[in-house]
Amino acid sequence: MEIIFEHPSWLILVCALSAALLAVFLYRRDRLNRHIGAGLRVFLGFMRFVVYFLVAIFLLHPLVKSTEQETEEPVIVIAQDNSESVMLAADSSYMRTQWKTELERLKQELEANYQVRTFTFGDRLNEGMDSLLFQEKTTDLSALFDGLYNRFSNRNLGGIIIASDGIYNVGKDPRYTGKKLNAPIFTVALGDTTQKRDIRVADVANNKLAYLGNTFPIEIAVEATKAANQRSRLDIVHNGKIVFTEELTFNGSYALETRRALIEADEAGLQRYTIRMSPLENEERVANNVRDVFIEVLETRQKVLMLTAAPHPDINAMREAIASNLNYEVEVALAREFDKNLEPYSLIIFHQLPGGQPNENRWVDAALEQGKSSLFVLGSQTNYNRFNDLNLGYALRGYRGTANDIYASYAEGFPYFKLNEQQQRLFRELPPLSVPAGDFETAAGAVHLLSQRVGMIETDMPLWSFNQVQGEKIGLIAGEGIWRWRMVSYLQQESHRPFDELMSSMVQYLASREDRRQFRIDAPRDVLENERIIFSAEVYNDSYESITDPEVELSLTSEEGAEYTFTFGRAGNFYRLDAGMLPVGDYEWTASTRISGRSQKLQGQLTVAPVQLESANTVADHGLLFALADENGGQMTYAGQLNELPAMIEASGEAVALTYERSSLIDLINWQWLLFLLLTLLSAEWLIRKRSGSY
Repeated sequence: MEIIFEHPSWLILVCALSAALLAVFLYRRDRLNRHIGAGLRVFLGFMRFVVYFLVAIFLLHPLVKSTEQETEEPVIVIAQDNSESVMLAADSSYMRTQWKTELERLKQELEANYQVRTFTFGDRLNEGMDSLLFQEKTTDLSALFDGLYNRFSNRNLGGIIIASDGIYNVGKDPRYTGKKLNAPIFTVALGDTTQKRDIRVADVANNKLAYLGNTFPIEIAVEATKAANQRSRLDIVHNGKIVFTEELTFNGSYALETRRALIEADEAGLQRYTIRMSPLENEERVANNVRDVFIEVLETRQKVLMLTAAPHPDINAMREAIASNLNYEVEVALAREFDKNLEPYSLIIFHQLPGGQPNENRWVDAALEQGKSSLFVLGSQTNYNRFNDLNLGYALRGYRGTANDIYASYAEGFPYFKLNEQQQRLFRELPPLSVPAGDFETAAGAVHLLSQRVGMIETDMPLWSFNQVQGEKIGLIAGEGIWRWRMVSYLQQESHRPFDELMSSMVQYLASREDRRQFRIDAPRDVLENERIIFSAEVYNDSYESITDPEVELSLTSEEGAEYTFTFGRAGNFYRLDAGMLPVGDYEWTASTRISGRSQKLQGQLTVAPVQLESANTVADHGLLFALADENGGQMTYAGQLNELPAMIEASGEAVALTYERSSLIDLINWQWLLFLLLTLLSAEWLIRKRSGSY
């Protein structure tokens, strides 16, 4: 323990001298103290000296520094691979019956000298060995290291023992993520490294969406080992019918064949396509010969019409951006030549319209009369008197026939759709738009995505804005030159994607119709068997106010007729249901509630798809395990060498106890016993003085 002063230490002597002088002055021999004996005056003076001295010392703001030593024993982590591939090896019987006992014996031996923590990993990291069933559907070794880092980055981690077959199929390369733990890694190699005759569906590439009546591609990579001169048949099956087939012949001990199939989308909804390879002669493992893919087949695309007064580079940039989203079909036409019905179009984009020609402007009038969502892109050919008369919530006053270069200023908290970091970063680098010179008037309900910025001055005038007129959505881009934005997107990030996704978000907002249903369910269409199934629901009363009073129930029925019933929980102003994980298969769901005494029901379907990553490759990768151990100061062993691990850990020299010193500073004035001491001294002095006849 040490006392530290914030002021020079020589002031302590000043405090002592001052306290002594005051005590002597108080108890000097005078008429008030003449009846107190000399010895008692000295004793009382000493008591008063102590009081004065302590109070003076407190003025120097003394701090008490205390130091404690703490010893932390090293932590040894045992992490066991809990994925399916471990059980698919030849020694699965041993793993099922004896391995857990071997690990428990190792743990008890290590606990004699270390703190031991056990984990299992696969889909996720779990502490303890209670969940060790070798049933997890994926293996993510990098997630193991991330989880251990979060738990032990500030601990005395003496070593990590990883028992695995070395096969990982999710996440980053563990050889890089393991280094951040700064602890020796000891690996126990499990599984079988023998290459056997095998054929597997190695990879499948396909679109997530297709449209009814169109064809879509599925690209399949097939890998074969020890299959020289062997033949197999590739089939794609949909609803029990083979929709594609091809014979494959493999050359050499290893072969990789890629095939591209064009499939016709002949049924709407979520469709399952099974890719199947016929087994080779004497092939032991056939589970990886099959792969399922799911494709959402939509009945129609939403149509977007772009009407323009004249050709312009903005038109092509916007068309390509919107068309990059398969949900939209874009049609471009000169307004004076267009002669179709507006009914099929979900959104109409008017580029520099209304203009100076009546036959062009009739489409603007027709769109507004029919309640079509519209986007207006202003420019040098726009007739602003006509535009102002449309009463869209925007007007340009005092237009002088010229344009200014105006930069974009992003409006934080824009509510209609979210922008990712790439898009927000894009706004800071965008070139200016050519905006007509004048004063913009904006309706109170308009919401700006981008405001106009002149140099460093941000204004409240719209550059990219949205409004609603009589329930229909209106968008405004207040200038031309947006084609440069798409180019800058590519120059900055080597991709048009940030700009294209921004345009898609805008079109999705403008083209979507407001949902006026009183009962809504947000449900997944397809999930993997190792994912939790989450539903959410919204309920509205007759005044279209969000309510959570009624009970909302849901039933799930499997293909076999098994029924699961649930009740939604309330979460704020909506409902939420976690249905957990369900077996693989197709399910139908029915959600029900009562609103104002009326029964409401919604129905839908979902598919739980199998996770087939673990069965795709079961050849153990001991090379990875050796590299992990070698690059991190450890060693690789095999299942029969667990008894050697304690000696290896000790030999590494990293698993040693660490002693930490912990210092703390406390204000001396916070010690309560000093206050009691001062009160005791003053009280005792006063009593003695009173008994002696003094005051």
